[in-house]
Amino acid sequence: MEQPVAFLGSEGGEAGVVARDLGAFLWLLADGFGPWEAATSYEPEPDWAPQVNRGLAAIAEQCAPDRRASAAAIIAQAIREFPDFNDTIMKLCR
Repeated sequence: MEQPVAFLGSEGGEAGVVARDLGAFLWLLADGFGPWEAATSYEPEPDWAPQVNRGLAAIAEQCAPDRRASAAAIIAQAIREFPDFNDTIMKLCR
């Protein structure tokens, strides 16, 4: 529960830490973001907008009330804490 949550995309180029731990990841999901949206720098589809998920927010509130933050703050924290994750993964690939 205290380990970072990482995303490894199917295309090989998308990789990143999306949350510093499970609690932060729950709040990311509750805020309407998935791992792909959090880990990639691609522009979302023009008609995509995050939708708060009240059911997931209730779970996040129950399991990780001390980790409550916006998706933007969770993503920024993960990037600051693990800035070299994608480069490290790419070096491991052939």
